[in-house]
Amino acid sequence: PEHIRNIAIAAHVDHGKTTLTDNLLAGAGMISDDTAGQQLAMDTEEDEQERGITIDAANVSMTHEYDEQNHLINLIDTPGHVDFGGDVTRAMRAVDGALVVVDAVEGAMPQTETVLRQALREGVKPALFINKVDRLISELQEGPEEMQQRLMGVIADVNELIRGMTEEMDDIDDDWTVSVEEGTVGFGSALYKWGVSMPSMQRTGMDFADIMELEQNDERQELHERTPLSDVVLDMVCEHFPNPVDAQPRRVPRIWRGDAESELADTMRMVNEDGEVVFMVTDISMDPHAGEIATGRVFSGTLEKGQELYVSGTAGKNRIQSVGLFMGSEREEVDRVPAGNIASVTGLRDAIAGSTVSSVEMTPFESIEHISEPVITKSVEAQNMDDLPKLIETLQQVAKEDPTIQIEINEDTGEHLISGQGELHLEVITQRIRDNQGIPVITGEPIVVFREQPQEASREVEGQSPNRHNKFYITVEPMAQDIVDAIQLGEVSMDMPELERREALQEAGMDKDTSQNVEHIHRTNILIDDTKGIQHLNETMELVLEGLQEALDDGPLAAEPVQGS
Repeated sequence: PEHIRNIAIAAHVDHGKTTLTDNLLAGAGMISDDTAGQQLAMDTEEDEQERGITIDAANVSMTHEYDEQNHLINLIDTPGHVDFGGDVTRAMRAVDGALVVVDAVEGAMPQTETVLRQALREGVKPALFINKVDRLISELQEGPEEMQQRLMGVIADVNELIRGMTEEMDDIDDDWTVSVEEGTVGFGSALYKWGVSMPSMQRTGMDFADIMELEQNDERQELHERTPLSDVVLDMVCEHFPNPVDAQPRRVPRIWRGDAESELADTMRMVNEDGEVVFMVTDISMDPHAGEIATGRVFSGTLEKGQELYVSGTAGKNRIQSVGLFMGSEREEVDRVPAGNIASVTGLRDAIAGSTVSSVEMTPFESIEHISEPVITKSVEAQNMDDLPKLIETLQQVAKEDPTIQIEINEDTGEHLISGQGELHLEVITQRIRDNQGIPVITGEPIVVFREQPQEASREVEGQSPNRHNKFYITVEPMAQDIVDAIQLGEVSMDMPELERREALQEAGMDKDTSQNVEHIHRTNILIDDTKGIQHLNETMELVLEGLQEALDDGPLAAEPVQGS
């Protein structure tokens, strides 16, 4: 495990992640050097190639020799478009390092900030690659001075973001900001396949003056040969990103709330391949031949074909039918995948993105918190009634593969509502239902999803039981925004031990007595049980919660979900 690196490449849309990945694959000898940069090997779906954007996170494993030692690099190429941010969040759970790519001309953009936040929230260490430096030389005709100032400006912006986000994190002792001197910043052009960093300049003797000269004289092939991008980036990955043995002791307490003293916690911290199997599923994809493929991180133990494993939240066991590693669009089957790797397995039919799969029953990992909620809804109907069962099955599969999509099947009207992160998100999903599943569908106009919220405390409302012997009194009032934020960020949930939940709520501003009486949290709404000394309340509590959930899902104003009450 000391020679494994699990990394994600993340950036704002069109800053060159997939093109950069092509270079790395070519450097590792997996695709031809000539087509790297144009081939976009990690955009495996037709619609990704057509649109020229990455839609699904794609995994690939490669080897790289560094310091006379072969390293295995498991890489995830993530989408940059804001609609597919869920893939980035899920990828960050599986990796220990994030290579953030920034366009030298555009600088740090809104999505750069988002992907950095997603990485740091999962305890993933960042490094920076500034791409498209060739544009500064050829398009903007910048001299060495201006260019240096611009690049230093980009690094300063990124560091400011990192500093702002790591200040509150207790488990990060080191300074995670990136620096040219330390070698955690690389520069280059993914399209023309050259790159430099401080260590590579010392190794090859190339400096910015030489690069500018070769770039201005259009001698890009020579530039690529003298300082190939893949060597620079892969050396940086091997040298500066933590291996699983360094990373897991820090990451496991962050994403798992089980008993830190237990043997299981020990095997995860030590990345013990002989321990119990613990596998966290971060991605579900469909393969027409193999069926459902679950990809994720092996925290301990060794995955092998034929193992029977528990899937958190479901009864019984699932049997692994095959174990493999992803190579872009191809899946390479292997006999076993030991701890510290990113593996893909078939046979886990009960798993969804976010499931914990293990050989013993255990406390599951924290659910993967997606920063954004669905904002756009479309109706989807099958053109032919015969396709209806197939459409329902496909929609359920979509919801399983992509947790940032919400599917609502309305049995009264026969209309199916699909909500996602944006219009492009829904367009891609419906196009794939048409093309991949061959189901002709009619979609309605996209509508924006609204939320309702009480504006002030209500009067007390009385409800009676059918036999008139019992009365309930309920009031509703708006909740402080800090508490709503804490629930949305996953800092407060009903899965937490009660003491921790109380402390978190008090930190967010709830008073002590109220925090002790929290009965239930539904979305961002909290039910407080203020009753005293009542018998048999537990027997009816389930019915109270059911009624409450119905009322909150279907608000009184416009039948939209209620939040913050």
